[in-house]
Amino acid sequence: MARITFKNPIITAPDIIYTVRHGQSIGNARGMDDESLTNLPNHQFPLTELGHAQIALSAKFIYDERIIKTDTGLYTSNFLRAQKSMEGILRNYDGCFEVTVDPRLDEWWKGIFHSLPREDISRHYPIEEKISKREGWHHYRPLQGQAGKDVEINLISFLNDIPEKEIVITGHGKSFAFLCRLLTNQPTDINCEYEYPKNGEIWKFTRKEDQYYHFKSLFTPNFKKIKS
Repeated sequence: MARITFKNPIITAPDIIYTVRHGQSIGNARGMDDESLTNLPNHQFPLTELGHAQIALSAKFIYDERIIKTDTGLYTSNFLRAQKSMEGILRNYDGCFEVTVDPRLDEWWKGIFHSLPREDISRHYPIEEKISKREGWHHYRPLQGQAGKDVEINLISFLNDIPEKEIVITGHGKSFAFLCRLLTNQPTDINCEYEYPKNGEIWKFTRKEDQYYHFKSLFTPNFKKIKS
């Protein structure tokens, strides 16, 4: 009987990867159903006051632990909240830093499911809702959106293009959940219900001898509100 070995698709990724989820955004604070967000694109959601404070704490940890060095690659997504988080991290440093904006790091986009209230989806797209439940979010691709496997394809492509040995990424919770699954060789969940970081949380992935990675959560900003 034939023996099958499944090959790791991540070939040339860095030895050490740090991820920092963006600070709280107005989308996190208000929720996607908030009518005040109706005319503001998701990719333009700014950080809240709490979000800036969270990133300030994460930035201090990164600076104190000497995580960013002269040869560290810096990457962020195409979303404003991730870019502002990177700016907050680098505020502690002197000199000029080159940060690569890569849309392959963008948040998992569920198309109509991402931007419409649940009751509107059930009312106007009952067939799509039924198919999503049958197929599972790893395979189901909503109108104008991505399946979970599309996010993984982007991340694998990104990782295999990185020249640096160590990198720091500011990005998004669900995207980092997929990244963790890939790097640590977790089994695929049909509905993509993976653990994801809190706002401002710092994760570290270190490559092991078998080419997969050891995972560790290094730091989480642990306050919930700004003192008046």
